[in-house]
Amino acid sequence: MNIFLIGQGNVGTALSSFFQISEITCEILEKVPENRNGILFLAVSDSAVKPLLEETLRKNPEMFAVHFSAAVHFENKRVFLLHPYSSINKKSELSQILFTLWGERNSVFEEMLKKTGLGFVRCGGNPDPLYHASAVISGNFTQFFVLQALRLLQSSGFSEEVSEKLIRQLVQSSLDNVFRNGIKGLTGPAARGEKEVLLNEINALGEKDKDFAKIFKAVNEAICRLFEDKINNI
Repeated sequence: MNIFLIGQGNVGTALSSFFQISEITCEILEKVPENRNGILFLAVSDSAVKPLLEETLRKNPEMFAVHFSAAVHFENKRVFLLHPYSSINKKSELSQILFTLWGERNSVFEEMLKKTGLGFVRCGGNPDPLYHASAVISGNFTQFFVLQALRLLQSSGFSEEVSEKLIRQLVQSSLDNVFRNGIKGLTGPAARGEKEVLLNEINALGEKDKDFAKIFKAVNEAICRLFEDKINNI
């Protein structure tokens, strides 16, 4: 089985390291080859995906092409999206990550992909906008709110080191709680209906960052509605 890789950003570097550790031969390329077969992984920017896919299929009719961008749709029976439902950096251990696989079902390709050792779940033709929105919320939004929480804690006088320890502790325990208990895992003033506490926090945030105070208010209002709906449905 021939494995090729174009791209040495976060995903490309992590993938290259994964193949090396797994003792899988992977040829690192700077451009699309010609008349080859196997799997070509395209770990490139969103804007570069389609042109490279078109070139790959034109020059290599027997090649399977894999890209990693959930924002790019490309209809072809030899093209697949392998989306890492995870935040990836160059040192990520891909053996610990579950990918979602999109594209036309192909047993030959899937057997080849299994042999690489990458973990994946077969999903369908192309991800819809709600799938991508879910990834944005669980990934980008989580990171954004953590950064905001760090900034606020440090502005209250906590050191960078202590702030990181406290917030990492709270985020990890909160995730464990919500996955274990669902909506019952949500805590805080919005979940308890403590509107006066929320108002004080919104006003304090408004003095520092009016735009973020609006976001804070909207999210807490949504949490309140979530609990009101739950009560009304009992």
